[in-house]
Amino acid sequence: MALILSNDDVKQATDVQGVLDALDRAYQEEYVGRTTITERVNLRFGSGWLRLMAASLPGLGVVGYKEFHLVGSTVRFQINLFDIHTGEFLAALDGNHLTVLRTASTAALAAARLAPNASKVGIIGSGAEARMQATVLSQLIDVERMVVHSPRKERRELFATELSERLGIDIEPSADGAATAADADLVMVATNTGGRGPAFYADWIRETAHISSTGSTLPEERELDSEVWRFPELIVVDRAQALEESGDAITAAKTGALDTARVITLAELCGRPADGPLPKRTLFKSVGSPLQDVAVAAYAYRSAKEKGLGTPLPDFPSVKGSVPVVTGAERSGT
Repeated sequence: MALILSNDDVKQATDVQGVLDALDRAYQEEYVGRTTITERVNLRFGSGWLRLMAASLPGLGVVGYKEFHLVGSTVRFQINLFDIHTGEFLAALDGNHLTVLRTASTAALAAARLAPNASKVGIIGSGAEARMQATVLSQLIDVERMVVHSPRKERRELFATELSERLGIDIEPSADGAATAADADLVMVATNTGGRGPAFYADWIRETAHISSTGSTLPEERELDSEVWRFPELIVVDRAQALEESGDAITAAKTGALDTARVITLAELCGRPADGPLPKRTLFKSVGSPLQDVAVAAYAYRSAKEKGLGTPLPDFPSVKGSVPVVTGAERSGT
């Protein structure tokens, strides 16, 4: 019997460690070729857009997809999950909290590998994504101090006040983006700049640092100044298509700042044995991946079942009465 999992159900069913474990396993599975991931489908229409992202994870026994859409100024997320062996519908999950959590956890997963000893962290942005990134990161890395910058004084001050108490870390609000990054070993850029960017500039970067960027997921969006891409010795992307989908990468390629010879995927970072010390100048760029959504949804679904969460949805969808016969020619693709 399928479950409908509301946003509150998802919050109760998940924790940071469970999400990190699900993502780590999924990326190791991707590295050895045990997953299938589609390219993202972006459908634009007069009042907004709809995006579809699908993946299969045989190791977790699931196949599924996320859709999220914007109409006017309203965004909604939903993830649908199916049993990969029987085709049974397992769950429909509200993807709101899950998307914020998986984005932050993916960035933290990369940061823990690329900058495991970072003690001073700069945060560019003060919204839900930035808050979650600070929260998840604090559970993976021994952070001594954070500095947060965003354009609105009241938001960065509220961020610092609330998260300092919650995380037990000294967090300072800053009106200056350059000062925020000046002493940071690790800079997490998580903004909603959209077409108003960039929000982070190359001349803000100290000599050695790890930069993480999770905004700018569409070609027309910018979060990073193009020259930022000249800085790293190693660039990690959550999926290769990030270089074609993010306005940051597209613009950097046009200006010659992006050297693809320095790029690897997060699956390679997680799955490939380390062959020496990591570079001291690194960049992680994320645009989101269906692998992340389906892996984390599978974990949330199983956790929700164990905890008795969700609303049952019996006998949906119905099974088609007859299945088309596939001929030999069709089966071989001729």
